[in-house]
Amino acid sequence: MKLYLKQKMFSLRGDFNIYDENETPVYRVEGKLISLGRQLRLFDIASGEELAFVKQQLLTFMPKMNVSYQGEHIATISKKFTFMKPTYEISEIGWSIEGDFWAHDYTVYDANGQVVADLNKKIFSWSDTFEVNIVQDDIDPAMVIAIVLAIDAAMDASQNKS
Repeated sequence: MKLYLKQKMFSLRGDFNIYDENETPVYRVEGKLISLGRQLRLFDIASGEELAFVKQQLLTFMPKMNVSYQGEHIATISKKFTFMKPTYEISEIGWSIEGDFWAHDYTVYDANGQVVADLNKKIFSWSDTFEVNIVQDDIDPAMVIAIVLAIDAAMDASQNKS
């Protein structure tokens, strides 16, 4: 299953939709305008139900994001200190993420080392656009998208530290 995150270039809160292969909006992401740390909520467009919540953990050396899925905390995503490839650890569910040197492509692995999803950032676009190819059919796409949102927020937080 392929999904596309197309973040708006000029959005104060960071609101945007996530589309399927037919360019039909499937999920809605809403950011909080004023908050300490990044906060994102993922909604199902059809039902309006909140599916996931991503919140930045403050006062950490490397960026950390907490992910709740369907009201339950499922993971803490921590950026690991590396010089070359960006690497993220996902506690609680045992997933891990490795990115390329330019931080444009990522692969998400489950606890057994099997690929869960591939993320590819489109280079030539007006805003941040990601293609998410979810490989494992037995995993809820909303859960994968919540993890992707947390990684993107952690990546932005690490780039914006001064």
